[in-house]
Amino acid sequence: MKIIVKNKEWDIIKELDGTINKTLLWQLTDAGVEIPNACRVGMCSACMCHIESGWEHLEKSFKWEASFPLWDTEIMTCIWGLKSEDDWEIVLKTVY
Repeated sequence: MKIIVKNKEWDIIKELDGTINKTLLWQLTDAGVEIPNACRVGMCSACMCHIESGWEHLEKSFKWEASFPLWDTEIMTCIWGLKSEDDWEIVLKTVY
């Protein structure tokens, strides 16, 4: 599966192959994508991204639950991961 990351201007900044068993934040930082983060447990919202497509392929509570409500288009990359490694893509847009 493919993870496509866009910046806040909607320009594609990175495409990478995704994997299960790792949070999105770990995968993105391992691939060289700079995502702000502080707590890594869903409390600070620094790593929040908007999801453009592929919502149904995400595991919403990969590790913990976010400590505050999220809009339907927001995800916390530090606690969310991928459900499977099937052939599909998700598109994320960074907030900062």
